[in-house]
Amino acid sequence: MLSRSPARSPGSDDTWDPPRPWWRGRLGVLALVVALVALGGGVYSLARPASTRCADGVAKVGPDHACVGLTDGSYAYSPDLASLSGLIHTENERVRAAAAKPGGAPWVGVVYLMSMVQGPGSTNTTDSIRHELEGAYTAQWEANHTDTQGDSPQIRLLLAHTGNTTAQRDYTLAQIGKYRAADHIVAVAGLGTSTLATRSSIEQLTRQDLAAFGSVITSDDLIGIPGLVRVAPSNSDEAAAAAKYLLRTAPKAKVLLVEDTRSDDLYTSTLAASFRKSYPAGLLVDQPMAYDSSKSDVSTYFTQQMANVCLDAPDVVYFAGRGIDLPRFLAPLSHRQCADKPLTVVSGDDASQVEQSAGVGQVKDALRLGNIKLLYTGLAHPGAWTLRPQSFDATAIAPFQPGGEFRTAFPREALDDGQAIMGYDATLTAVTAIRNAASGGTGADTVTGADVVQMTTLLYGARAVSGASGLISLDSGGGPKNKAIPIVELSQDGSVHTVAVSSRDGDPPNAHP
Repeated sequence: MLSRSPARSPGSDDTWDPPRPWWRGRLGVLALVVALVALGGGVYSLARPASTRCADGVAKVGPDHACVGLTDGSYAYSPDLASLSGLIHTENERVRAAAAKPGGAPWVGVVYLMSMVQGPGSTNTTDSIRHELEGAYTAQWEANHTDTQGDSPQIRLLLAHTGNTTAQRDYTLAQIGKYRAADHIVAVAGLGTSTLATRSSIEQLTRQDLAAFGSVITSDDLIGIPGLVRVAPSNSDEAAAAAKYLLRTAPKAKVLLVEDTRSDDLYTSTLAASFRKSYPAGLLVDQPMAYDSSKSDVSTYFTQQMANVCLDAPDVVYFAGRGIDLPRFLAPLSHRQCADKPLTVVSGDDASQVEQSAGVGQVKDALRLGNIKLLYTGLAHPGAWTLRPQSFDATAIAPFQPGGEFRTAFPREALDDGQAIMGYDATLTAVTAIRNAASGGTGADTVTGADVVQMTTLLYGARAVSGASGLISLDSGGGPKNKAIPIVELSQDGSVHTVAVSSRDGDPPNAHP
């Protein structure tokens, strides 16, 4: 204990000095130093910014602090993807461990790139995102455990989440570049939907000699990019298939075109233009219903337009908008004054998202109350396999049949939105190009991204890919020729079924050219 001299009383000859607190003077300074040393880095920890690291290759980016980047499945971008990420990580580790053994098979990395968490204004649902990645995993498993497409090199599947902003996407693309050598990355699949942001990503990847395999990209504005393969039919093919179906089933149908003029959405703009070119001009309502979904809530606009719908009296409405806006259109349409006249609404493949969206109840009510039938051109649907079996290879669809890998790994998942099938086909096509490169003298242990890019131009005719969504025989623009396109109906009870299988020329090719 420290001693202290007694204080002197006021009025004495010496000046009175009041008692001093312990923290003043040299002893106080010494005590403060000791306390700071005891705290160690605590004071610094309080002052320094919080870490942005989420995992190796994954970081918090942007004002929403979303964890984006590249992972081998050891990190899950959302709880919804946790189980699936675990399966992918387990398979990736198995591949790495097997390769480390004497005589083990070499491996390469395939990145699956997309926005993996539903964000504000996203046109994908949580379910559709998960389904697409489940399809990619199924293709990885099939590639590594069967010899349908050869057996070497083995495939490690990496998951790249692009987020919802330019900064987040740029960070993720940078991680692909950073880990390219260590993870032997030679191809990127998935890629997202038909937007300007997707085009920017594709151009950055292909400039680096990485082949890109789009799963659900349909915009005609994304045709002809060197190094890009699209396994989905183009918007012009979808529109032509819808027109062929309508002209066959209702040859004199008068059609009102409803189009979203949003400038950054390549899907909606090219879908509207393609249908206009595919359908006889004399059967189109003179003035289309045009709106811009980027400006404001479109519900009021649609409500105000119902009087014109009755005045134009179409038999069919071709809705060239995103699935997210379809419920907002159908709700007022069901309350139109002329609802006594039956009306068929036909849309593009993005309508497949409606079944899993928050607006599905609104859609079912509209179909039930408004004398409306809803059809759309799907990218894939299992009903097409039974309706037109000659267009689908039995081996290609086997993973989705009872006892197949998809059904084994994901027994409760549905295929109606087509996302799992398209994710599977995009990854399968990447694997096909990789193994073509390996078998052509390059060698499984030395395949590069440039080798895979070179092989993409061979995937046609005799070397066409038999996908679960149909024959993928590429044209000079990198997309499938005259691919089978299911015409799908979403019924009043929410069930989904294929009513026909069409194509650009109305006659889909058989499974084997």
